[in-house]
This record gives sequence, C-alpha cells and structure tokens, in this order.
Amino acid sequence: MRRATSRAFIGYVEEKTTSAGEGFENLAWLFTCDSRNRGLIRQGFDEAALLWKAVKSTSGDILEIGRNLAGSTVLLAAASEADRNIYSIDTRSNEDRACKEYLSQSANGDRVHLLMADSRAPLPNLRFGMLFIDGDHTFAGVLADVVAHWNTLQSSAQAPALAAFHDALPNDNFKWRDANRQWKRFWIRFKNKFREEKKPEIGPAYEPGVLKVCQELIRRGFAEKWRSAGSMFVLRKLADLPPEFSEEVRASP
Repeated sequence: MRRATSRAFIGYVEEKTTSAGEGFENLAWLFTCDSRNRGLIRQGFDEAALLWKAVKSTSGDILEIGRNLAGSTVLLAAASEADRNIYSIDTRSNEDRACKEYLSQSANGDRVHLLMADSRAPLPNLRFGMLFIDGDHTFAGVLADVVAHWNTLQSSAQAPALAAFHDALPNDNFKWRDANRQWKRFWIRFKNKFREEKKPEIGPAYEPGVLKVCQELIRRGFAEKWRSAGSMFVLRKLADLPPEFSEEVRASP
C-alpha cells in the first residue's frame, strides 16, 4: 500500500512540459543532462534551472543546508539580489577553490556566510524567504532539518516562501550507469542471499527519505507543490509546523 501511495504521489509531481516564460531557465527542457556532466554543482541542468527560478521568485534571505563543493552556493549568490544574505550550513569546509574565490568577491563576501555547524539546530533571530535542503538525505536527517528551520520561512506580499529539496524525486540522471551493469547486478544478487537487509540491484536515483518528508508536509497541509525538475522538488509553504509534527510523522505508517 505504501509503495502504491508513493507511486501515485510521484505521478502527481511529474511535469512533462514547462510553463511559458521569457527567462532562460524556463528552457531547461531543451537540454539533456545526467550525472556524468553535473560538475561542481552536482545537479542536472534542469534541476539547477529550477533552483535559479525559485531564487528569482522569492525575496528575503536564503538558507542552504549542505553545500559540499559550494557549487549550489554560487548559484544561489548569482541568482539573488545584492541585499539578500545567504547562510550556508555544512559540517565541514570542503568548498572547491574556484567556488570559494567566487563567493569571496566583494559583491558576495559580506552577504554569503559559510557556516560549519549542526543543521539540526535553529539559527536564532533569522528569517528566510527560501530554504534549500541538500544535506543529510536520511528520513530522520531531512525531518530534523525541516523541523529546525521550516517556521523561519516567511512569505511577503509579492513573493511566496519556498523550500527546495534535492534528490527528492525519481529521475533518469543515473539511467546510463545501470544500462550495462549485468555483472554488478549479478554480484549484488548473489551477496543478497547472505544479507538480512537486501541491497537493490539498481540503486535509486533519489532518496526515499527526502520524498517521504515532502509527502508528509503536503499531506498534512503545511505545503503544496510549486515546481519539480529531475530530482528537485520545490514546495510552497502554507503554514508553520506545530510542536508535535516530528513525533506524528515518525509514527505515521
């Protein structure tokens, strides 16, 4: 039953066409991109275009959870206006040199804050117009990040409050990888005979824990779908989370 529900939900969020618009990011559907050419940002072109569009559609400061090489941090800085601060949280400093140099330029240095911290701890006295979650992809990790920061999201009269989740939806970014891996699949199948927890022969191109948290936010009326592309899923915030949200979601089947 749970798998059937997830498949129905995934069908709901899939987009076969894009809406008309003048921005270049609206033409991402013209291109083909997979995991072999994602570069420093570790995103498909269509995913990065959607993230750019989300930044342009919001106002206020931006919170990023998980930056790795900081490719996505560069995109957030490039897409946002000079009066918007960007707070990026990660547990380590692993920024690519070119990304770090870009972010230290005079136009960015005072407004881009690269924090090494626990993303599950709220940032006091800060409010954001956009949240980008791409850190701990386990269900528990994503849920903790959402609980810590969701209520700091706020919309304005002109702009919605948006939360973007990477690796949330099934996609074809890794389809090439599994096309000719018969030996690998045979070896996994053989070792599964001796495992209590079986490993899938073809690894998923998304993280089910991320999808489940998004599902719960929508199902319980705290968010609605805004846009999706590849594995990127952007939600529009509808309401704050109550104190019991985490416990109720953990207890749900």
